[in-house]
Amino acid sequence: MPPFLRSFALLVLMAVPLGACGDLPRPFEGAGREGDPSLLELRDTGTVRVEGGDDLPQGASAHLARAMARALRKRDIAAYSDSQNGGDYILRPNVQTSLVETGAKLDVTWVLMRPDGLAIDTTRSVGELSSNQWFADEPTGPEESDLAVPPDLVDKVRELDGVKADPLALTYDGLVALPADQIAFMITGDRSAFKAAPFMKIALIDFAGAPGDGNTALSRSAGALLQSKGILVDKEIGEHSIILSASVDVRPVEEATREPLDKVSIDWVIMEVDGTELGQMQQNNVVPRGSLDKHWGAIASIAAQAAVETLEGVLGQIATRKQLQLRADKKTASAR
Repeated sequence: MPPFLRSFALLVLMAVPLGACGDLPRPFEGAGREGDPSLLELRDTGTVRVEGGDDLPQGASAHLARAMARALRKRDIAAYSDSQNGGDYILRPNVQTSLVETGAKLDVTWVLMRPDGLAIDTTRSVGELSSNQWFADEPTGPEESDLAVPPDLVDKVRELDGVKADPLALTYDGLVALPADQIAFMITGDRSAFKAAPFMKIALIDFAGAPGDGNTALSRSAGALLQSKGILVDKEIGEHSIILSASVDVRPVEEATREPLDKVSIDWVIMEVDGTELGQMQQNNVVPRGSLDKHWGAIASIAAQAAVETLEGVLGQIATRKQLQLRADKKTASAR
């Protein structure tokens, strides 16, 4: 390896170990979403107290809370709704309703909170309830009874060929199924409980400023490295996209040196599709003057590898906040 390449590798790879120092890699400290990143630090286990919703009939409020508690227990999370005391976490529904001909339409935002009332994260679901579900009396029996849909019934019906009716349609159990997956993922990080979530895609856009083939080489190298980790990559912005861009600046070093040198600066930026910055890192080094005017070669791979290694943890936290999956298996990633 030529001496300048070896030097470049040493400098850019210094960013990689920083990923182990705290929740966010150090190049990203002070950048990212508003709020306290420590809110992502959820404990591995704990009980969840599910509260009833305000502005709901008493029966509907209790049945909604019971259905969510049942759903979380099916996902191996200790949850209950029959007490207003305790809980390592509190799950509170904010509900907007409107009556329709068949029953009621609900727009529910579930807020996961700490016991001191500090909000951790939210998830939202929209669905309808049949009239007999919406106007059901307040439950008096144990949580596992009342309007619970028997799991064996759901499995049997779904196994029948040609049967389109879903036993969970227009029920409380159906209304909470998707948000329960998302809440379970918030608490445990277990992606097996998050199968219904779509995948986040990384849109490689605005690689600019590099001389020669640098923009193309950096984009191609970053994309290949992300895909090798099972992360989906696209050149276009989609519904679940996050943008990764790189701005390159190569200019002559003005100080007197043994041989003429160019200073190379690469600014990597993660952002929302609306341009909101989520994180950034910078790489700097020097190379013999003019060595990048045509072909970047191994330097593009070295720089992209250091960036991807550092960015990977941040992308995972962004996916968690958005309730998306970051990593598909390699077969899925290549198919997309």
